[in-house]
Amino acid sequence: MSAKKWASAGLVVALLGGYATLDTFDVAPGVLTLERGNEPRTVTHDGTTYEPVRGVSSAPALPAAANGPAPSADAVKRSVETSRKSTWLGPTTAVTVRDADTGEVLYEHDSNKATTPASVTKLASAFAVAHSDLPLEKGLKTRTTLSGTTLTLVGGGDMVLAPGAGDGSKIAGHAGLGDLAVSTAAQLKKRGLTSVTLDTNTSYADGPDTAKGWEEGFLSYGFTARISTLALADDRADNRTPAVADPTKNAADAFTRELAKRGIKATYGRNVKTATSGTELASVESAPVLDLLGLALQDSDNAMTESLARQAAAVEGVHGDSTVVGTWVTTKLKDAGVDVSGMKLADASGLSKGTTLPVRIIGDILSRATSGKDAKYAEVVSRLPVSAWNGTLHDRYTRTESEAGAGLVHAKTGSLTGVSSLAGELRTVGGHRLVFAVTTNGDFPEGPVGAKTAVDHLVAQLTTLK
Repeated sequence: MSAKKWASAGLVVALLGGYATLDTFDVAPGVLTLERGNEPRTVTHDGTTYEPVRGVSSAPALPAAANGPAPSADAVKRSVETSRKSTWLGPTTAVTVRDADTGEVLYEHDSNKATTPASVTKLASAFAVAHSDLPLEKGLKTRTTLSGTTLTLVGGGDMVLAPGAGDGSKIAGHAGLGDLAVSTAAQLKKRGLTSVTLDTNTSYADGPDTAKGWEEGFLSYGFTARISTLALADDRADNRTPAVADPTKNAADAFTRELAKRGIKATYGRNVKTATSGTELASVESAPVLDLLGLALQDSDNAMTESLARQAAAVEGVHGDSTVVGTWVTTKLKDAGVDVSGMKLADASGLSKGTTLPVRIIGDILSRATSGKDAKYAEVVSRLPVSAWNGTLHDRYTRTESEAGAGLVHAKTGSLTGVSSLAGELRTVGGHRLVFAVTTNGDFPEGPVGAKTAVDHLVAQLTTLK
């Protein structure tokens, strides 16, 4: 990167010093913007004005197979090692770069080191979910049952229910409690009931609503919601609003309001965490699990990832908290033939302290998807955020130091205090796909925004190879 380009980025880092604390967490707006959806600002430094690059006008698809020559290992090495000289990176920066079509390793540095990946952990959890007994092609059912005059709203894992009518064209809000209320009210009236006690049931994949390693600030600042199998799309984390104290009760309250519109008075009773009997009255179904998993990856949704991983583990008979589920994820990778040396998951989302995950492992599982060896995981990887376009990459690769990668990088982001990571696939200007994983750990001289900038620059330079 030229001195002027680094100077431009450096000035923005200085301006965002107070914001850096929030941006440390992956759910916060990305590098070099202050609010989600705002366009990057023009910056003037030493009399020179640097215009921001706008987001890409469309998201180009990565080719299914190489339509250009793979860059040489020497070219990849020169590119990465030049970028690794940046003083904005931490003292430990692990990198792996592979040929996406063949899985051939083109470059490695500290790829076996047990580094902390933050939300890139979600790629490993998504691999486990994709290879579990939880069907990717099916949705999750939210239903009502009746026993006497007790109506039960039974959670089936959908954390993104619409409070009113569902919208089949969306993932969040695909199924609606309003639609469930219409069918349920009709069934109640057939039985002569217009007044019921409403219980909720979250016995399916039950567990603590937070991970052991989650700090209270993660919830109070809205970096994550609580883990649930019955929740509203409106209650997802937005990094501004404190997490709701009881997402299940919020869903019940919304359902009560919808029933009231249909002439049914429902008085909330209790939440039941053991299986209950009763006659099923009605149900609504979420978008397919594959789409829910893709949404969780795009938005780096910690609670959704934890919930889906917990559900997948429960289907296979493994029940417990996020630490137990993290162990299950590791076991799933090991059973699939992945070398899990150095892997230790404190949770499934990467938010808890104590997680280590060498970039080698991420490179291994991504290569399986891109090389055609793993069709299930390839479907998941295809839903990763696109640089300068959507998800947690929507406002990255939008400035001069990384603009070369705009639209060409499909990757999962990761950020925590002392952690900046990025892993996925990219397309070079020569038309070849590469798999990459980068994790930098330690004290960042220019803070978390500077570290993100340096990581983005490293990956953007790979896209320029021919």
